[in-house]
Amino acid sequence: MARLKTLSIHGHRGARGDAPENTLSGFRLGAEIGVDGLEMDVLVSADQRIVVHHDDCLNPELTRTKSGDWLTPPFPLVRELTVTELQCFDVGRARPGSQTAHLFPNQVPADGESPPTLTQVANLQLKHGTAPPLLNIEVKSNPYRPEMTPEPSQYAALLVRELHTYDLLDRCWVQSFDWRVLREVQLLEPDLVTGYLSSSQGNGGNIEPHRTSPWLAGFDPDRFGGNIATAICAAGGRFWGPAFRDLDDQAIKQARSAGIRVHCWTVNEEHDIKEVMDLGVDGLTTDFPERAMRLTGHSAATARTSHRITTRPD
Repeated sequence: MARLKTLSIHGHRGARGDAPENTLSGFRLGAEIGVDGLEMDVLVSADQRIVVHHDDCLNPELTRTKSGDWLTPPFPLVRELTVTELQCFDVGRARPGSQTAHLFPNQVPADGESPPTLTQVANLQLKHGTAPPLLNIEVKSNPYRPEMTPEPSQYAALLVRELHTYDLLDRCWVQSFDWRVLREVQLLEPDLVTGYLSSSQGNGGNIEPHRTSPWLAGFDPDRFGGNIATAICAAGGRFWGPAFRDLDDQAIKQARSAGIRVHCWTVNEEHDIKEVMDLGVDGLTTDFPERAMRLTGHSAATARTSHRITTRPD
């Protein structure tokens, strides 16, 4: 895993505050800024390729046809589209008046961008020097909606196949809220760094106290005295990726005691970045990596030399 002298900063979906999410333009910008890692979401296409996209369906806030028309219902499922068909859509700007446009008013459009494949992102990564940013690959899977993605063992096999094909095993992390997929990945590639994402924030979180959660592959924290870090270690995870609002001094102490790194998400506001730094996290993912780098003393010139990134354990 990364040997960190300073806080590790990953650009969320590239650099979502400044460029369209999960696009080559966004990943290119993040790399140019000097991030330590590029976080991205992946799904599987109809022709069994790993493609970069956050939602099960093409997002109407982000997606136009090549003729410039915004999507209307019904919205296509990514799983039902081939890579060639996905290339027919433009995700290079936020729809005017949408929530995305409201949240990220300074996002610079990149018209003509279609959802990339993992292959395309890997090729872009190689163009950024001898120490390019890590690829932090989030596998999108939902046990409550199994029809949207392959079942966990098949999903893991498809992903690991592409990681081998494009020589990514030492250039990536794999993370997910669906711990079942991570367990399958670990069976295929025990040395690959896996990050166990967690959220206890309201509806939709994968931590479900006092009940067995279908997300957690049997490693519910209640089985480990409520200690999420210990549960992740028992599952074989290399790092814990909590929602930053779930963190406090006790959680950090538990992670340190368990010997596991903490890389939280998605931390955007200056006061929140400072707060997680004070808590002592090892890294964070943010929509505004340039802001986080300024607050932590990173720069494009120093970030590459202040971090040695490898997927091998300490």
